[in-house]
Order: sequence, then structure tokens, then C-alpha cells
Amino acid sequence: MNKSRFWFSGATNIRPSKSLQREERADVCVIGSGAGGAVVAKELAEAGLSVIILEAGENHDPSTFNSYEPEMLRRLFWDSGLRCTRDNAIVISQGKGVGGSTVHNLCYAVRPPQALLYRWQVPEIWPYFNQVEQTLGVTQMQEADVNRLNTVIRRGCEIMGWRGTVQRHNRRECPTCGVQCLFGCPVSKAKQIDSRSTGKQSMAVTYIPLALAAGAKLYSDCMAEKIHVKKGRVVGVSALFPSGRLRVQSDVVILAAGAINSPQLWLKSRLPNTNQRVGKNLHLHPAAFVGGVFNETIDGHLGIPQSYYIDQFLDLRRAPDSGYLLMPAFGSQMIVAASLPGFGEDHRQLMERYRHIAALLVLLHDRTTGRVSVNYRGSPNIAYRLRGSDRKVLVEGIINAARLLFAAGATEILMPYTQHFPIKTEDDLEIIRQRGIVPNDIMLASSHPQGTLRMGENPSRSVVNLSGESHVVKGLFVADASLFPTSVGIPPTLTIAALATYIAQRITESGIV
Repeated sequence: MNKSRFWFSGATNIRPSKSLQREERADVCVIGSGAGGAVVAKELAEAGLSVIILEAGENHDPSTFNSYEPEMLRRLFWDSGLRCTRDNAIVISQGKGVGGSTVHNLCYAVRPPQALLYRWQVPEIWPYFNQVEQTLGVTQMQEADVNRLNTVIRRGCEIMGWRGTVQRHNRRECPTCGVQCLFGCPVSKAKQIDSRSTGKQSMAVTYIPLALAAGAKLYSDCMAEKIHVKKGRVVGVSALFPSGRLRVQSDVVILAAGAINSPQLWLKSRLPNTNQRVGKNLHLHPAAFVGGVFNETIDGHLGIPQSYYIDQFLDLRRAPDSGYLLMPAFGSQMIVAASLPGFGEDHRQLMERYRHIAALLVLLHDRTTGRVSVNYRGSPNIAYRLRGSDRKVLVEGIINAARLLFAAGATEILMPYTQHFPIKTEDDLEIIRQRGIVPNDIMLASSHPQGTLRMGENPSRSVVNLSGESHVVKGLFVADASLFPTSVGIPPTLTIAALATYIAQRITESGIV
């Protein structure tokens, strides 16, 4: 028996045997267990509804997490961390497993401005942020949480006179495992399992145990294959195990598999798409890595990876459509090696400076929209190409990140181009402007896909209404980042969770089940 499949106590987490053909009946079937699915499952179960959660990935025992990158990428990420856009220009990191991307994220707990919620026509969700933050254990990071990497970034920010802040996070007592945080927290525990909560407070150790305690059932290693509809309303879900099938009959189905997998399942299930909006409006928050080599030792792999960020260039109240964040970034030797330019001896010499590198991510609040479709095998096809205005903003962000690193004391700037172009003075930054953003010339990454099943009251321009319910299929709801009408511009976990809380309440109040 694989311990990682059964680490929650009791019989509420189930992985049927290979030969099992099982049928279940529930009020609600939730597809996905991340920032949206875990929340909506917990809220509905506590409201007295019978809930079944389907999760395609493992139910991880955190004590089995380790620093061997190939294993953890395979266990924690879709496509082993290599999911990418159709042109291979942007790598998309999406969590796979109980807790979704909250298991590997770096715990920034950021609220959007109320102005954005008014723009989205959902100001009602604002009170739910307090509830979400309490459940996730959100606290203000302290000065002791700011490691050497973040201290150097803050030093550069202050020299430039820009606005930056030490953020809030959802961690309890933390041994600061450093960059291993990217591969799950090996000490994360929930109060429901242990006498006290410790480490990263992902959905796997907060909302999921609360949902199970309220009577929900969790099926891990269980890939939802089709949503079934009869006479214009959902009637259940078919799912697949490594060798076996599950059929769940339910009055409500909630898609919370993320902004790639949720529209994929919608399209695979051949659900109505009368306005052709399903899968469109994809935003990715594409991010570029900018490194700086310092004479001093940084040891960015030690301590909490992210505690400080710069929002000088993002003002969602006054300029809601564009901008970018500058966020400290670092990784394991494998991740840093993949991000550094050059080959052979040139690349080896850069890696020898590993302990002397500090880096920033330029996280773009993108206007660009892409599309998720499915190929003949039913796999997702992700089309996204940065528009010219976004490329200009991203170039500006990269140059400003480099300027900050120079101000902090960097002797050379490292860009993730295929070739290594030495950038040792501010005059050399013209290299970045000249090269611009060309697909496959510079490595871009995304951790926040969103917007592909957008919410809105106009059925011709949106997929679901402001309660999260499909305009065309009764009882089908969405509760993940697919809902976002625009790019959110910030780390999205709290926004997803607050929306999911609101949607759960609307379901219970509607009397649909």
C-alpha cells in the first residue's frame, strides 16, 4: 500500500482497487481540490450537503516530500512541470494533487483592491477574505522572515525610491526549508491531524481536512472524464482510475480544476458552448527571470524564498489594465541552471556563482488573451502570444528589475536568453531593449493561468453568471481562477478562495440541492 494515498485518517479519502467499477450519489461533485475546489467543498459539506471531491493527482503525505527535483516535479505538477503553450514559448506550472498549486506555491497572501472587485461586479466577496485568511492562518511576515535574498532586493528598492512591502503569508511555525518550499512543505501539518498546525498552510492541510471532517468524500488519483447533462442540467460525472471507473450522480457539479483543465473538461464533455467563449480569455501572468551576480554571498536558496515585493509599477485602482510586480525569485540548482543563459563552459562558470546570485521575477499584469482548446486526444491545446503593448511593458519591467539589481550592488545582470550577453553597466541594458520579447528567445514562465470560463451577467460575453453557474447548463458551477473576467495582477490564491466561499453560499441559498 502506498502511504501517500491514505495519509488522512479515516475512510473519507478513497482510492478504489484496479478492478472496481463504483457508483456514488451525492448532492455535489467537486472536480479539483485546489484553492477553489477545497474551499467550496468545505463550505458545502459544513452546510449539510453530501459532497464528493475528485482529484486527478495524489493525496500526498508531506513527510515524503524531498529535494530531488525530478521526483517532485513528477508528483506535484501537471506534465512533470513541462506544460507549456502551443509554441513552447511559456512554461506553465500547475499543481496536480490534493491541494493543487497551494502545495507548491510560495504563500504570498495578497488581497486585490476593492476597485477590481467592483469592476468584476462582485464587491460582495470582500467580507469573505477575512474568513479565508483565518482558515489559512494568514499572518504578517516578520523581519526575521526576510532572508538574505529578499534583504538585498529591498535594499535595491529603497535606493531606487520605489514602493515595496514585506508581505503576509499562510505559514505557521516554519523551519524555513529554503527553495525546497517550491516542491511542497515536508513539515506541513493540519490541526485535524496533529495537535498544532505547522509549516505551509496549503489547502491540503486546511480546507480539505475540514471538508472531510464535515463528511465530504475525497477520491484521489481520479481523473474526471466527462460531465453528464440531461435536459439542460447536470446529472453527474464519470471518472477514471488507473484501471477502473467511477460514476458520481449529483445535482450540482463544480468545476475547480484550474483555468486549463476546467475548460478542457467542459470541451471534452461536449457541453453547450453557444457563444464560443469556453476556453477563451486566457490570461497567464507571464513572468521573466532577471538575475544579478554579486560579490557578496547571497545564498538565496536558504530561508523563506519570498517575503518582500515591489508594487511600484502596479496600481490596480488607477491603472487597472496594465503593470507588473517585481518579486524576489530563486530556485534549486536545477531550476537556476535552466534559467541561466549560455552553454558548456560559459554556463558552468555562471553556475559556480550560484551562491552569489539574487534574482527577480517580473510578473506581468497581462492584457493579452489566449485560448484553451482540446486536440483529437482531448488534451489541452494552449494558444497564447503576447501582444505588442504587453511586450513593451514586460521589457520595461525587465530593465527596471536590472536597474534595481545594479542599485543593490550587482556586478552583472543575467537574462534567460539562449545566448549569454554580458550586461555589466546600465548602458548595456540597451541589449534588452533591442532584443525585446521574442518567443523562444527568452524563457517565460506562468504560474497563474486564469480567465477561461469568465463570469459576467451578459450571457453573450461570459460563460457563467456572477454566482458561478453556467448560463446554459443548470447546476454546473465554476469555482477557480477560470472565473476571472480580467487578469487579477497579483498572486491569486486569496481571490480564488474568497470567490469560492461566495459561490458556495450562493449554492446553499439557491435551494438547487
